[in-house]
Amino acid sequence: MKKRIIVSTILASFLFAGIALQAEPGYPGVYGTNPWDQLPVKRIKHTNSFGDTYYTYRTEQPKACVVKAVHAQGQKFTSPPKLVLGGLHDTFNAIKALQAKDTKAAELSLSKATTAFDAALKADPNLGLIPVANDIQVNELDSTPKQIEEALDLAVESLKNHHIKTAREILLPLQDDIEITTKSIPMDIYPVATKNARSELAKGHQDAALQTLLSGLSMMVTEKVIIPIPLLKAEDLVVSAAKLEKTKKKEASELLEEADAELKKSILLGYADQDMPEYKALSEQIKAIQKEIKGKNEAEKLYDRAIKSFESLIHTTEHKKQQTHGVKVHKS
Repeated sequence: MKKRIIVSTILASFLFAGIALQAEPGYPGVYGTNPWDQLPVKRIKHTNSFGDTYYTYRTEQPKACVVKAVHAQGQKFTSPPKLVLGGLHDTFNAIKALQAKDTKAAELSLSKATTAFDAALKADPNLGLIPVANDIQVNELDSTPKQIEEALDLAVESLKNHHIKTAREILLPLQDDIEITTKSIPMDIYPVATKNARSELAKGHQDAALQTLLSGLSMMVTEKVIIPIPLLKAEDLVVSAAKLEKTKKKEASELLEEADAELKKSILLGYADQDMPEYKALSEQIKAIQKEIKGKNEAEKLYDRAIKSFESLIHTTEHKKQQTHGVKVHKS
């Protein structure tokens, strides 16, 4: 059973430019030398056909269907207004200045941040949550359904014997998905923290100003969306089979068997439920195609129907985690 993690980060172009504490490219940095749980593992840089940058822990890139899905998610990220980015950038500079006990630089940065935020809200008073960073992480698991079943059985046996640590080590790697994390700032409350910090600084309260800014960072909103990879792979296999079945029936049948195995993986890993109508319909459609291949070879409509069913199932099984406030901040 093998697992690999691929990380791709899409950030506004200059959000962290010039910040001394910026993290390694591929991770957004807020504060500290190891921001946002940066993994201390040597990563390999890749660039795919779309021009996206990926950092993997193995030399090969993920399958084409995963790369396409990652690219599609990245395209959904809309760059925030420059005024908002500028204000956020200045608040980070103010934090750096306050840490260095440079009150003059901190005051200048806070003044610029306040001006930028005020201008942004004046231009659009209805500004709400503004996405400022989009991180896409791919957790790709190279395992067969049988291997996953064996791992689950072992985890259950470990729990029965109260070997919690062992069960945890078995279950944690069983992740095969694309995780999209979007961080946003609420424009109805975030700029207030900047103004309050400026007010504290004007009173000579440097520590209070710094804590206010750090508290302001905790107002960031994090939203996660999880897309199951087995379903993406199964869809890709069915599409590939559709191109082969007229001339290479055996190969097409083998691809469909692989697709069925990926569907089973989605059940075993908890991304789908075998009682879901969408899953039942798709499983039956794949069996119908396999049967048709051996018969009169009139499976074109069945393929089209199956591919549409994949879109419905993938949409249904996308796990959207509730928004949470807070960014891990490492204080010195």
